[in-house]
Amino acid sequence: MHQKFDLSIALTLSTWPALTLSVQNSWGGPNSAEKRDWFAGAISNLFTSTPNADTVVDVEYLEEFLLQVMDDEFEVNVEDGSAEEVAAKIVGLRKLCGKGDFELVDEMLGRWRERQAGGGERVAFQRMRGGDDDEEEDSDDDEEVDDEDVEMDDAPELVKAPREKIVPKVDEEGFTEVVGKKRR
Repeated sequence: MHQKFDLSIALTLSTWPALTLSVQNSWGGPNSAEKRDWFAGAISNLFTSTPNADTVVDVEYLEEFLLQVMDDEFEVNVEDGSAEEVAAKIVGLRKLCGKGDFELVDEMLGRWRERQAGGGERVAFQRMRGGDDDEEEDSDDDEEVDDEDVEMDDAPELVKAPREKIVPKVDEEGFTEVVGKKRR
């Protein structure tokens, strides 16, 4: 049971686009793939080392753990809701494996082997601009993209603006007030 559950964790993490993208782009450093494997082990350890894990480690608890590791180890702030989906899947797989039902784990393994035989899976990165979620930005898809170089004029020369001389303030006792660079 324990080995199948560990396998299910690794397979679930291998299908999480945020983690896959982080590993593919080495956002966790040159050992990102090893960090992903460690991550799976850390989740397994969370269930095995926590007393009453089946009641304590729920979807919300596991989601927070996933988000924390992604931020700490890969410097990725996952805000797309996928961490909750991954946590729910792992908690569900824990319950199935606890009952001795490994059918879903075997299906996941089969799909993983098919992906690997096909050369693996690349995840495309899409940068989202910050702002309100309710606002949609206009897209420039209608405009043609011109790949030719455009001739531009030379940039104007930079001119230094004259700085005012700072006159030190002397108080009534004869002390000179020190002013930091930011306050000048």
